[in-house]
Amino acid sequence: MRVLFVNPHYTHDPGTLLLHPPLAYGYMSATLKRAGHDVVHLDLPFEGNSVETLSSRLDDIRPDLVGVTSVAQSYYHALEISRAVKKWRSNCPVVFGGPHVSFIASECLTRHPSVDYVLLFDAEDSIVELAQALESGAGVTALKKVSGLVRREGGGAATTAPAPPEMNLDRYGMPDRSIFNMANYLAYDYETVVMTARGCPSRCTFCSTTIAGRTARWNGAGHVVDEIEAVMDMGFTSIFFGDDTFSGDPQRAVAICEEIKRRGLEIPWTSNMRAQDARPKVMEAMLEAGAYRVFVGFESVQNKTLRMVKKGTSPERLYKTAKRIMASGLELHASFIVGAPGDTPDTLAATMDYIRLVNPTVATFNVMEPRPGTDVFTNPQRYGIVIPDRYWYEKTTWLDQPVCCNEDMTVEEIRDWVNRCYDTFCSPDFRSPEEMERISDIGKEWEEAASRVQKHLPLVSP
Repeated sequence: MRVLFVNPHYTHDPGTLLLHPPLAYGYMSATLKRAGHDVVHLDLPFEGNSVETLSSRLDDIRPDLVGVTSVAQSYYHALEISRAVKKWRSNCPVVFGGPHVSFIASECLTRHPSVDYVLLFDAEDSIVELAQALESGAGVTALKKVSGLVRREGGGAATTAPAPPEMNLDRYGMPDRSIFNMANYLAYDYETVVMTARGCPSRCTFCSTTIAGRTARWNGAGHVVDEIEAVMDMGFTSIFFGDDTFSGDPQRAVAICEEIKRRGLEIPWTSNMRAQDARPKVMEAMLEAGAYRVFVGFESVQNKTLRMVKKGTSPERLYKTAKRIMASGLELHASFIVGAPGDTPDTLAATMDYIRLVNPTVATFNVMEPRPGTDVFTNPQRYGIVIPDRYWYEKTTWLDQPVCCNEDMTVEEIRDWVNRCYDTFCSPDFRSPEEMERISDIGKEWEEAASRVQKHLPLVSP
C-alpha cells in the first residue's frame, strides 16, 4: 500500500514559527516500511503552505491511504486536507490521529464525513494493522481487529480498544527521517527535535498531551544518544528534547548525559522540565553534557490557581526552583498562562513583579486554551472558565483572540494583558533600579517564603 502523510499548512506565514519535522509520521513510517508498505510525506508548510499544493500532487502520488495528525490548533487545516482528498477521490480512505482527535474521535466522524477513521493514541502498530486490513479487502471483519480504531457503524461510531501503552519505546526504533526533506529543516533552523519519552508523571488538568501519553514512558539512554549522533550526522548543531519533562526519570536523565560525554559528543541542547524535576545532580549532569537552557511551565504564581489545576507545586517552590536552575548555570525559560482560573488584573500585575524578582532568561505568556480530554474543557464551570464556542478548534479565530475567559477577565482583557506582559517584560526598564526598589520588600518576603520550602528530593526514580 502507498500511504501518504500530510503535515498541515498554516493560516499565517509558517516562517514565523518554530518548525520541526513531525516525528509521529517518522515513527509510523518506520513500522509501515518494515511491513512492506510505501510511505510518502507532503510537508505543506515548506511546499506552498496551502491545501492547493496537496490537490496538485495527488494525481502524481496516488495514495491508497492518507493520514493526518493534528493538535487542536491545526485541526481546522487537517479538515481542509481531508476534504481535498475526498474531492480528488471520494473512495480514498482518510485516517486522523494525534493527541487532539484521540479525545473527539466520535465527534470527528459524526461532524466531518471527509474523515473515515481515527486511530487513538500511539499508532505505530495500529497504522500497519489498518493498512493491512484495507489492503486485504476483507471489509468490516478485518477493521474490527485493528486496535484503537474508531470507524463509522450504524449511523454512529464503533471503537476497537487500543492496545496497552508500549512501555519499551526502543522497540519502535528511530523515527524514519528519510521521508522528510531534512535539507529544508536544516536550512530553516540549525536546531532539530528529538523525542525520548511519552507521557508525563504529572496530571495537570489543563494539559491534554500528558493524558494522551497515558503513562510516563522512556527511551533508553543508549537509544537516545544514538539518535543524537544521527541528527548530528545530518548537520544539525543544536537539539531540543521535546519530551514533556526530560528529567522525569532523573537516573535516566543522568545516564543520557553520561553517555553523551562518554562518546565525546559536543552539541548544545535544551529541554522541557517540570519544576519538581530540577534536582541539583541532574542539572549538573545536564550542564556538563551540553544543556544550556530549560523550559519550565510556571503557569501561575497564585497558590489557589496552582492547586486548582493540580500543578503539583507552589509559588514558593517555583521561586526556589528558578533560583536553583539559574544558580546551576542553566538559562531559564519560564512560561505563564494569562487568563488562568483565578486570574485578575491584580494577580497578573503581581506575576510581573514575581518575574522581575526571578529574572528568567526568557518569559513567554500564553492564553488558556481548554482542549478536549482535559478537565478544564469538560468541566469549565469548576474552574470559573467560560468557553463561548465549544468547537473553537474547528475555526481559526483562536489566532486573533483567546477562546475562553474567566469570571474576572473578558476575552478582550486577556488578549490585551498578553500584549502588556510581553511589552513589559521586553522593556529596558523592566528591572530598572526604581522598579527593583519598589518591590524590594516583596523580594524579601519571597526569599523568606522560599527558604521555608522543603529542600529538593534526593536523586531517585519516581
